[in-house]
Formats: sequence, C-alpha cells, structure tokens
Amino acid sequence: MADTNSGIKITDVRVSNFRTLKNVEVPLGDLTILLGANNAGKTSFLDAFYAAIGAGRKILGQDDVHLEGAEALPPKDRVVTVDVRIRPLGDDGNIALAFPGGSFWTSLWGTGIQQELDGDYAEFAGIRTTLAWSIPKGDYNLERRFLKEWRPFADWLSAPVDEKSRLNAAQIEPLALHYIDAKRDLEDDIRKQGSFWRRMTEDLGLSAADVETFEKALSDLNHELVGKSGILKHLKDNLADISPVVSAEGGNIDISPVARKLRDLSKGVDVSFAATGAQSFPLSRHGMGTRSLASLLVFRAFASWKAKQAADAGDHVHSVLALEEPEAHLHPQAQRSFFAQVRSIPGQRVVSTHSPYFAGQAGLADLRLFIRSGGETTVSRLDLSALTHDELRKLRHSVVNTRGDLLFSRAAVFFEGETEEQALPILAEAYWGCSIHELGFSFVRVGSNSNYFPFIWLAESLDIPWYVFSDGEAETITHLGRALHKSGKAAPDACPEVFVIPGGRNFERQLVAEGYLPEIEATFNDVEGKDAFLDDYIARMNGKTGKKGVIRDYTVADGRLKAACDAMSESKTRMAEPLATTLSAIADEPRRFPSSIRGLFEKISADHGLTQTGKEES
Repeated sequence: MADTNSGIKITDVRVSNFRTLKNVEVPLGDLTILLGANNAGKTSFLDAFYAAIGAGRKILGQDDVHLEGAEALPPKDRVVTVDVRIRPLGDDGNIALAFPGGSFWTSLWGTGIQQELDGDYAEFAGIRTTLAWSIPKGDYNLERRFLKEWRPFADWLSAPVDEKSRLNAAQIEPLALHYIDAKRDLEDDIRKQGSFWRRMTEDLGLSAADVETFEKALSDLNHELVGKSGILKHLKDNLADISPVVSAEGGNIDISPVARKLRDLSKGVDVSFAATGAQSFPLSRHGMGTRSLASLLVFRAFASWKAKQAADAGDHVHSVLALEEPEAHLHPQAQRSFFAQVRSIPGQRVVSTHSPYFAGQAGLADLRLFIRSGGETTVSRLDLSALTHDELRKLRHSVVNTRGDLLFSRAAVFFEGETEEQALPILAEAYWGCSIHELGFSFVRVGSNSNYFPFIWLAESLDIPWYVFSDGEAETITHLGRALHKSGKAAPDACPEVFVIPGGRNFERQLVAEGYLPEIEATFNDVEGKDAFLDDYIARMNGKTGKKGVIRDYTVADGRLKAACDAMSESKTRMAEPLATTLSAIADEPRRFPSSIRGLFEKISADHGLTQTGKEES
C-alpha cells in the first residue's frame, strides 16, 4: 500500500441535527467500515462529512435538517452542526502531541490549531461546519470556523468557535473529502466534466513543444482523413452552404473526425478490457461490476498522482475517500478480493457496506454500527481492550470470517447444534408467517457449547439484540454461564434473553418428553420409507452397546421413548428439517411449537413488535 503519512489524521466526526442523525460521534481510522440496515444513517453521515470538508459543493437546505416526531418542517432555530477533529501524526504514523513547527499544516491553519485543555495538552485542529437559517438571506447558510476547544461528547455542541476564523477553500482543499457513491461508472466518468478521469487527463503533463508537435500531427491526420473519405468530403461540401446564409463575409467549414487539441482527447477515450483468452470489449459493453470497479481504480490513480504532485512541490495533501457500497454489482468472491483494492487507496477511507464478505475482511476495530431506533440513530464500536489475544483470534475466526451476516442483523439467535440450525428457521417461519431473512434475523449455530462468548460479546458490543436457545445438559449450562458472566450478563436461569431446555434434556429428548412421539414416528417413516421404522430400529438395536458403553434396553416401560431419542440422535442431520416441517403442520396450535421454542418466539415478538401469524383470527 502507498505511503499514507501526510502528517495528519482525521480522528473524529460529530454530527447534530442532520437528517436522521440527531447526535452521533464516529471515530475514524485509516479504514472505517460503516455497517447498518438501510435508512440507518450511513449515507446521511457521509453526506454530512462531505458538507464539512467535501471536494466540491453540495447544496444543503431545509430537507437536510433533522425533524422531531411529527414535525412537518424544522423550526428555523434548529442548527445542523458537523465537527471534524484533525490530529498530527509523527514519522512513525502514530498520533503525535504537536504539529511540527513551521510545517505545511501549521502554515495552512495558523491560529486554528489549538491545544486540549486537559490531559497531555495535545494539539488539534477542529473545524465546525454549521447550516443555519439566515434571516437577512431568507435561506439556509453554510459556514465553517475553527473550534477553540474539543470538548467531551456529552457537551460538544457548547464548544466555542473562533468567530474571526471563517475557513476558505484553500484551507480545506489539501484534506478535501472525495465522495464516490454507489452509482459510480467509469463510462460516465470519462464523459463527465470534473470527474477524476477528466481532472487527470485534461493536462497530460507534456511540454509545450510536445503539445505543438502532437496537435500538428492531429491536424494533419484530420486533413488526410477528410481528403480520403468520400463521405466526410461530401458532408463538408454540403455544410459549406452555411456560410452564405449566416455570414455575408463568407467563412470556412472544417470537419475534425479526430480531436484537434490534446485536452479534448480524453472526452472520446475508450477503455477496453479482455479476460485472458477472450475478445477485448470497450468498458461500455461490460457489466456494471467491471465499470464500477474501474471507476474506483481511477480514483486510486487520482489520489496517488495528486499526492506525488504535492510532494514534488513541497506541499502536503491528505487524501480522504468516502465510498458508498463498494460491493455493488460484484459477485461474492469479487467482493472479498475487492477489499484489497480499497485498502491500497492512499489516505483515509470511510466505507459504507451491506456486504458480509467485504466487512468480514476488515479489522474488528474498524467497524462502526449504525442502528436506527425510535426515529434516532446511534453509532457503536467495539472496545477490544478487554479481550485477550486468544479471544480476539477466536472472535475473528468464529464470528466475522464465518458469520459476517451477523453484523447486519436486526437480532440474532444463538444455539449449539445442527438440529436447531435446521429446525428453528422452519418453526420460526410457521410462527411469524415469513422467513427469518425477511425479518432480518440471524439464526446462528455457535458450533460447541464453549463457543458462546464471542457471539454474545460481539452482539452485545454492537447493540444487536440477541437470544440463546440452549440444551439443558450440565456441561452446556456451565460453559454458557461462563460466557454470560464474561459478557457482564446474569446467569442462564436469570437472563431473560436465554432459553434453556428444562430437565437437563437436549432438543431431541425434550420433543419426546413433550409428547411428540407420534410426529417423530411419522417423520421417521416418511424419511426412511418404512411403515414402522421405530419398531424395526428397536428390533435391530435392542441389546447392543450404546453411548458410554451402556447396553440398550428397549423392553422397559419407556423403552420406545428411549429408542426414539437414540434414533433421532443418530440421524440429526437427516431428521431435523423434515421433523420441523411436520411439527409446523400440526393442526392443534397449542401443540405446534414446543414450550421452550414458543417461549423464545414470544420473547422475540414482544421485543420487536411482531405478532404470531393467525393470532388475530384465533
């Protein structure tokens, strides 16, 4: 990756009263990944950030001011505020206490650089952007000023500004934010004035002598083409009739099939791409995935070229990229590999994404989760300081790399085994009348009873509502209790999010205990293609050695129940799905859902405002 030490870093962005963002703080790193559901506020944050230090103008007005409750219009005294804190970096790339005396940035911002009033008195530059109603103008007015203090988040809006320090474009431009939205397309960028492609290619860096030589060659090429093309010559002869109509003094018509000026060549450039062994096609003939990727790579070229030019001139530039949905139009494996391309872009990158494949490649410390609840958005991050190195490794391996979809969940249900993994989603759909995916829920198998902690901790840290559906076996409860304690939660029997199968039983044995033997036998007959599978199983397995060396005895009073439990235990992966389907089709609603599962679904319904399907009619 390119050297990104520009001497500064944007460490924090705070936003108040901008669209859905009433009051949020987002710490930034070299790479910051914004996660959250649609309309959670990610795009609003990027737009607010762009309003503060964007490379270009974005018209803001009444529609960008936060609305409370049933308000149709915002009151005129409500002010949009965006604060950006910039800290100096040392040669090692870490935050430094002070900007070097006489540096580019101290010369640029001068008295705008302040000291913290507590701690180590570290220096910073704070930029406050406000959007407020102006009575004289009769419209909203955008202003940028330096902050005198960077106060704690609880009191940040009261921080004073330097009233004499209105920032100009020259003070923003070296760290200006470039925003690439989800509609990026290199084919459009090549034609669009002001695009990164056009800004790079309008001046090709040639000497005046070279420009004159090439433009003479272009002029000669145009004359030769027109002279040899009967069609072009015919067009020119007919267009010559313009002259007597519009000018009494005469005139000349010239046709230039090739641009005559080098600066105009970029307007007609075609970029072609061919996979190995395939025919080459212009990008306009490729799909949006390829064109979107090409557009981003052009920005990478723009950012690195701009940094080189600044360095050659003895100046500094701090590249900041806001990128919306980089996974757009890319297949899952391409989304994974594309992460490396984003990382290679110099400077700071703030990326909003809905892709678990993309987010799963990021560091845990890079994640910021946007959650919208009750009409307001909150932003949370992971505090990894309390975790050991082994716990961090386990968290990444067990959760992010394998179940990245958990990061985007409305709520998560954790359980241990394969039976629950197959059965619970089917029963959930029968209960609510729609799939868990439609509801935005993740049903997650943790793999073993000792693996609950990283899943619970991550959900708790990111404010994702979570639930546990657990076997009642002693060893499982012990491990679950440790995970809950480490996550700062109550014991399994006192935690309202935890549902434990009673009597020390597992999922299969609980079904038998609750009287589902007829449904179990019917499902076995269906799956195995036999009329009396359990009778055949008893005849084959009675007297043989079972688990832990115990001799099976199915001749006792509850022998048939034991045989059903053993048969299910040996056929978990085959039986779970069809058995759940059988249960969900039971006509008697009170029997349709086993008691622990019903309790889990009722709790989720209460927490998320859901209603059991058919309940209104019952």
